[in-house]
Amino acid sequence: MTSPAVSITSLRHAWPGAEPTLDIERFEVAAGESVFLVGPSGSGKSTLLGLIAGVTPVQSGRIEVLGEPMLAGKPRQRDAIRASRLGVIFQMFNLVPFLNAVENVLLPLQFSPERRQRLEAMDRDGPAEARRLLRELRLDEASLTKKATDLSVGQQQRVAAARALIGGPGLVIADEPTSALDRSARDSFIALLMQECSTRGTALLFVSHDETLAAHFDRKVDLGEINRAGVTA
Repeated sequence: MTSPAVSITSLRHAWPGAEPTLDIERFEVAAGESVFLVGPSGSGKSTLLGLIAGVTPVQSGRIEVLGEPMLAGKPRQRDAIRASRLGVIFQMFNLVPFLNAVENVLLPLQFSPERRQRLEAMDRDGPAEARRLLRELRLDEASLTKKATDLSVGQQQRVAAARALIGGPGLVIADEPTSALDRSARDSFIALLMQECSTRGTALLFVSHDETLAAHFDRKVDLGEINRAGVTA
């Protein structure tokens, strides 16, 4: 039986000096499922994604990602899972400023032999795959070799998306990934994201305020309906 992409049980989280942000008894994302997560600002969406990605350690409860527990006391283990099995599109992009677009996309392959092996199994070359993803995301040829600092916000967002997708991760987590894109670029982005995830059986957990996008997903989840904590900043 295939493990869920995300399995959360009895999760509690509070930032220092604040009321609890998250109190979730049960939440799952099935293997290969696409989930659109909504909720008002301050409701804990980004906090939840950070916990699932292993960037923020779990305080109470249990999170399993692709069958692997994200243990609070093992940051290296969480980092290894994220590097090899997750694709994450952060709100701040987290690009390396002195690397160009293609080099930024290739970074996950340097840190994860598993990603390289998955590409090899598909008979794909890393640099060629990076360029393919960037072109599909409508990054023009001249921008492929520009440093991240010389790219527009929208272009940086596309580079972050390509970096998340390369090497066929089992789960992609996306935090407001279309916020800097115009409607045409947004639609192309969503089409590519869905196509790549569907082709590889990748689960997708996608956060956005743009609820018109929800129709593209298998399921829409309102964080307010699963989170028993009050809305906090």
